[in-house]
Amino acid sequence: MVYFLFMKKNSHDKTLESHKIFPYIAWVITIGFAFFVYSIAMDLKDTAEQLSAQADLLQQNAQTPPGDIVDFERKATR
Repeated sequence: MVYFLFMKKNSHDKTLESHKIFPYIAWVITIGFAFFVYSIAMDLKDTAEQLSAQADLLQQNAQTPPGDIVDFERKATR
């Protein structure tokens, strides 16, 4: 009798996987997470390219002879 009452009580408790909509929600979450990771990776790639270009420019400016520097924004054109 106790077993029957216990099973009857738990028969109303459904697991998440037992719902019909669960596969659709799981796929939406999976695809959404993949898109999120992809967008972060592309943003990181763009940032790395910008930092590389800035480092190249700074390296060129660091190799400029001191007499050729007019201001810190532009090099003298001779």
